[in-house]
Amino acid sequence: MKGIFKMDYSNGITVFIGNEGFYAEGELRDRAITLPVSGSELQGFLEGNGLVTPMHEETYIADFLDGVPFDHPEIFAHATAEQMNILAQQLKMADPDDLDKVEEWIDSFHTPKNITQLMNLIEQADLIEKVDFEYKDGDTPEENYAFYVLDENPKLKESIEAAGIAIDYKRTGYDRSIIDEVTLTDSGFFVDSGEAPNLNMYSLDELKELIGEEYDRQNDKGFFEEEQVGLSDLMGTLRDAAEHKHDTRDNTHSHDIDAR
Repeated sequence: MKGIFKMDYSNGITVFIGNEGFYAEGELRDRAITLPVSGSELQGFLEGNGLVTPMHEETYIADFLDGVPFDHPEIFAHATAEQMNILAQQLKMADPDDLDKVEEWIDSFHTPKNITQLMNLIEQADLIEKVDFEYKDGDTPEENYAFYVLDENPKLKESIEAAGIAIDYKRTGYDRSIIDEVTLTDSGFFVDSGEAPNLNMYSLDELKELIGEEYDRQNDKGFFEEEQVGLSDLMGTLRDAAEHKHDTRDNTHSHDIDAR
């Protein structure tokens, strides 16, 4: 089941970056980096680790250290290092509650086809109207929705009880979800009648400018000041990355991110 383990993006995303050209030539060359970083830092990392050369310019995301964002590896099949850095900036700034809505929206509706569509969805998270069930007395989302509707309409509930009618909560919840134009989930429901996010609202260049400017503004104000990391913690992180890198080479692209 998707969405059980919530990822924390506040400390960035550690990814393994590879190069398309070297891969095509039979060389699996990838290095780990925690994003986001500045554009110059990313370029320096890529050049310094031999991941881009004049003859090998196109990068790809080979793997993730701590799990695939939103648990949908297909979204990142053709993502580049630069695109992943923009997404990492966006996730670092995003409200965790908005990201929870986005994750449920992805699992309940159509999965974004690529990283650009994902960034468009996150950028328009405020258009996602989600209501969580306050109580979950039923065994199914339909039953929970029936309880929700009756709680919101006490007179309706009283009239049904006064008439001595036995309520089929599952059928009632299903029928009302159709009438009310909502999509049910385990935790609540999405209101479908409002304005939905447009996954093609912004181009990649527009997203880069939109997200990058806001990230730089927040970064300049010190919103992303990080605590000092002890040497033992740093070495532990590097060891984890090295072990994962070894595992990745033994079991190439364990998340099937690379769709070659």
